[in-house]
Amino acid sequence: MKYPKAFVFLFLLLSFSFQGTSQTKESHYVVIGAFRVVDNAARFTASANRNGFSAQYALQPERKLFYVYLLTTGDKKKAYNFLIKIKVETNYKDAWVYSGKLGTDEVTQPEPKPEPKVEPKIEPKIEPVIEPVVSHVKKDSVKIETPKIDSSTLKKTEPVEVKKPKGKPFYIRVVSKADGKELFGNLQLQEPGATQYQAVKSGEVIYLEAPRNKKGTYNLIAQLPGYKQSNLSFNYSLASTEKGGQNEEIITVNLDKAKKGDYIDFTNVHFFKNTSVMQPESQNELDGLVNLLKENLKYKIKIYGHCNGKQDRETYTLGTSTKFFAMDPKGNKKQTISSKELSEARAETVKAYLVQQGITADRIATKGEGGKIPLYPEGGTLGQYNDRVEVEFVKN
Repeated sequence: MKYPKAFVFLFLLLSFSFQGTSQTKESHYVVIGAFRVVDNAARFTASANRNGFSAQYALQPERKLFYVYLLTTGDKKKAYNFLIKIKVETNYKDAWVYSGKLGTDEVTQPEPKPEPKVEPKIEPKIEPVIEPVVSHVKKDSVKIETPKIDSSTLKKTEPVEVKKPKGKPFYIRVVSKADGKELFGNLQLQEPGATQYQAVKSGEVIYLEAPRNKKGTYNLIAQLPGYKQSNLSFNYSLASTEKGGQNEEIITVNLDKAKKGDYIDFTNVHFFKNTSVMQPESQNELDGLVNLLKENLKYKIKIYGHCNGKQDRETYTLGTSTKFFAMDPKGNKKQTISSKELSEARAETVKAYLVQQGITADRIATKGEGGKIPLYPEGGTLGQYNDRVEVEFVKN
């Protein structure tokens, strides 16, 4: 996809300004992809550059993933401003801000330095020592005998045996159907009918022992943020015909995106449990939305609030408080309301903050969806991500 010249010019201007900033403090990267294999990161980087960007990739040492990013800056606010632009005006809807330090494995790699020339080591020539023949020994002379070493007393270094894990090696590859990008996260693995599951990671070689059920199968559940849940059953003995470099069997799981179009999932906007009061980390992403709306006066938005579950609950709504990012016992209103009412209150809280920042109320519509559009099972490990807001952009 080719992006408008104005957007590309703005990106290059921001890149020049932000990337020239001293990185003495924590750096913030606008990341558009993460890859386990460096070749995949390089190809994704080249694709972004063909669209007019100046993308780079670098190693995230803790996760051992190569992050492809469009911008790095020491100013967190500028990073989130650019993030919202990227999400709204490009196809990189899953972009995020990473704060920390990345490695130096970028697209433009430095030329390998020639190895220093090593001069051959000249061993000193040892001349044999010829003892003179002494016919007369003085009284004060001492005879020195060289001690003999018993080789049987020396300890031999035994080679350390690396214990091989039990079972067979597998590599679970999770792929986005939309763009073929490999995804990484925690998955659930269990035998059919079992109540307990084993947490495994995609993108890594894991060893599995044979299942105990008669069919010899495992069930794999993939629940990654921003994607629909996918269930896959595979036979342990006949899992796959594709094998990797360590003779591991490769199992591929394809995921559909949870939302399409101009709906932006605000992944950093979170609420205190059973409240419509936002947590402090929500402000950065919302401030990026404020700046975008101020720069593009033709944009109008609709905010959708969501909840985890459909049951009524005792909640705290904003009430008379003007503290959007902290609980306020004096101003917050305590009441028992439905999940739909809570989701409406969450959307209204976001709207109230945007209006306070100078966005006119007639540009913002709201709707509460309750718990009828979950991304994940309500009682699952990722059920908390159903508590969210999404923003639909209307461009006049």
